[in-house]
Amino acid sequence: MGELYRRLRYLLQRNRHSQELADEMDFHREMAARAGRPASLSFGNAVRLREQSREAWGWTWIDRLIQDLSYAGRTLLRSPGFTMTAILVLAVGIGVNITAFSLFNMMVFQYLPVRDPASLVRLQRRSPDASTNTISYSAMLFYRDHARTLSAVMGTFGTSVLQLESDPQPVSSNFATENYFTELGIQPSLGRLLDPAQDRVNGSAPAVVISYGFWQRHYGADPNIVGKVIHLNQKPATIIGVTPYILPSLGNQHPDLWLPMNQIAYFIEGNTTLIDTGSSGPIEMWGRLAPGVSAKTAEQELLSLTNQLRKVHPKDIWDNEYIRTDPGGHDQIMQPEMLATMAMCGALVLLILAVACANLGGLLLARGVAREHEISIRVAIGANRKRIFRQLFTESLLLSSLGSAAGLFLGYIVIRITMAHANAPLWMTATPDWRVIAFAVAVGLFAALLFGFAPALQIARQRQRKTIARQMLLGAQVAASCVLLIVSGLLVRAVQHALHTNPGFGYEQVISIDPGLSTHGYKPADARNYIEQLSNRLRTIPGVTSVSLTSMTPLSHFRVSTISNTINGHLVRIFPFQVDPEFFSTMEIPLLRGRNFTPREEHAVIISDTLARKQWPGEDPIGKQDASGSAPGDVVVGVVANARLMDIQNGDTVELYHAAQEANMADLVILIKTAGVPEGFIPSVRTITRSLDPKLFPEVNTLKEGFRDTTRSSGNIAMVVSLLGFVAVFLAALGILGLVAYTVSQRTKDIAIRIALGAKPLHVLASLLSQFSWPVALGLVVGIGITAGVSHTMRGVLYGVSNLDPFSYIASIGILLAIIACAAFLPARRALRLDVARALHQD
Repeated sequence: MGELYRRLRYLLQRNRHSQELADEMDFHREMAARAGRPASLSFGNAVRLREQSREAWGWTWIDRLIQDLSYAGRTLLRSPGFTMTAILVLAVGIGVNITAFSLFNMMVFQYLPVRDPASLVRLQRRSPDASTNTISYSAMLFYRDHARTLSAVMGTFGTSVLQLESDPQPVSSNFATENYFTELGIQPSLGRLLDPAQDRVNGSAPAVVISYGFWQRHYGADPNIVGKVIHLNQKPATIIGVTPYILPSLGNQHPDLWLPMNQIAYFIEGNTTLIDTGSSGPIEMWGRLAPGVSAKTAEQELLSLTNQLRKVHPKDIWDNEYIRTDPGGHDQIMQPEMLATMAMCGALVLLILAVACANLGGLLLARGVAREHEISIRVAIGANRKRIFRQLFTESLLLSSLGSAAGLFLGYIVIRITMAHANAPLWMTATPDWRVIAFAVAVGLFAALLFGFAPALQIARQRQRKTIARQMLLGAQVAASCVLLIVSGLLVRAVQHALHTNPGFGYEQVISIDPGLSTHGYKPADARNYIEQLSNRLRTIPGVTSVSLTSMTPLSHFRVSTISNTINGHLVRIFPFQVDPEFFSTMEIPLLRGRNFTPREEHAVIISDTLARKQWPGEDPIGKQDASGSAPGDVVVGVVANARLMDIQNGDTVELYHAAQEANMADLVILIKTAGVPEGFIPSVRTITRSLDPKLFPEVNTLKEGFRDTTRSSGNIAMVVSLLGFVAVFLAALGILGLVAYTVSQRTKDIAIRIALGAKPLHVLASLLSQFSWPVALGLVVGIGITAGVSHTMRGVLYGVSNLDPFSYIASIGILLAIIACAAFLPARRALRLDVARALHQD
């Protein structure tokens, strides 16, 4: 510690210590002179002694670093044009990466502003073949009462079947366990929130908490709103409080009303959520880890509890089922299936950085030629190559630091704009946190190594005039730009194809009606009667051509179930439907072989053509049993055409259709096909559905809306990647423009002599550009090869387009070559306008 203190003290007071050293050395010289001894012989070299003293007293590397940074700063200030260009290029390359990481950080790493978010976990049912985000109320209570690794369990149930008095539209509501707000540590804006102590004392007293926005919109921010009695589904409820303006709720839920979960049956007549004893249910479940317990430990205990639950409800627990614990204190949960997409996005933004660094590396090499005189003088006065390399690399570090700062600011602006347009949660902030700043520093260092190390080495060895390094950097820029342009072309083509091609089923004139019978506790027989009455009434609407039933609404993201099976060594994702015989005509899915279902048929399945070919290649599947995803005893009675009903962008998914059974009637959705524009039928549909049972609030939507939602995400990805591609091409064009301009300036004499001897302009131009042809060609070949090699990971978002789509490749390469040709031709044309006499005279 004493050594460290001494060195720190010298570092902070080195001017005073240097002066004291000089005074002492002057004193010894004076004493030596009085003694009649030559000072140079008795005292030694003064400069060398000062260096040794500094080495012993402090950290000389800090002094040298400060000197190098100071010199680098003065050097960059002497070339403001080069410095601004370099910072701009780096700001774009680094800023794109910082923006991408900031978005990832906000969604995955940024904690919700709640109490102890690190101990929150989201609990989900999982098995090797199935998964769901919801569970039954009774199962949630079982885990709550028996889990010792969880200090608390919370549940929510979202619905839109509550109607506020004098408001014809249902209001979005969330039923939550009483401990929901207290466990999150959320304080109200007004009144109080759900509280287990107070609400349990009151027993079944109906209470409701309204959101801040609902308070503003419906009650004009009335400060006396607490205690007011309102009616929900004609049942009185008392407003007990208002949520805060910024509410960081779990699962990104933003309902207008929050109600106690034990009041579901009170507000929703007939609802059986609280009394169902199976494991399947509508409750989303979260837990809080007990102090000192890890998520994996909790998962092990929950697995043991699941096995105990299986003994009580053997039919409701899947084979090898377990409860997965994911970090719940974030806005999003990173699912394993998202990793491939995230990796692809990360690789694309890194390509922008690679293009920027290659561009800047070429500029540094060209600048090294202009600094030959300076480097030669430094070598002549004793500087070794290591010292020169260190100085040059320090300049690169300074540039990368400035570029990182500019990129950080650029990323902040882009994030602010993105959040404003995406209606992001209010608790999210675009201000960079320590992770983003650390990432910016790391990317800056990485960029300095990419663009600064090799040029500094070349210049220190005085090999900067060799063109091979510059041509390799040019080839790298072309390769990276080629990858980005082709990928963006593929995505744009996929979006166009999705928008203008039949996906295998008719969706444009279909309306879905989800009456929510199971939410209101309809028994199977009552559900069948309701559906039969509703179907008959809907068929009387002029223009309705067919009415059918299905267990899952096509192109919907709600209540989706899947089965993952391995067929002939390949993992296949199966969507199991329960449908009635009219489903295929309503959705315009042709029957290819066999027959359709008969009314109320059991143990019969119809499979899609792809599933038939995957499971029984070259065989007739009709009459076969054991189709993947079917129950024992089910027989294949028909094969229908492929229709990507639930995952329109994934060509590997298949469908399996069961005949709808009466036991599942309460969960079925009604589809109607219209002869005209479906939006025009919606008022009539709403009138009929409400007339049958006024307490129901059926969700009525067109499948066109689901189709637009599905393709919108691909369109956004295509737009972002296209933007990245054109940024990369812009940087590459900037690089080749500078490289050709530099070459012209270095070959002025040669060009002037050739023109004076009668060379034709076309020949001079070809001579200039020929040296750039092979790096461009090599870059194109490498870029095409990389894209073809990795594009199979994009198949999930390439609907109807091959990952080797020739149109995308040819168009992208054509655009890239045209831009490169323009960038090269502009400076080369100056060579043809040389004043030959003046050029030779100057030389």
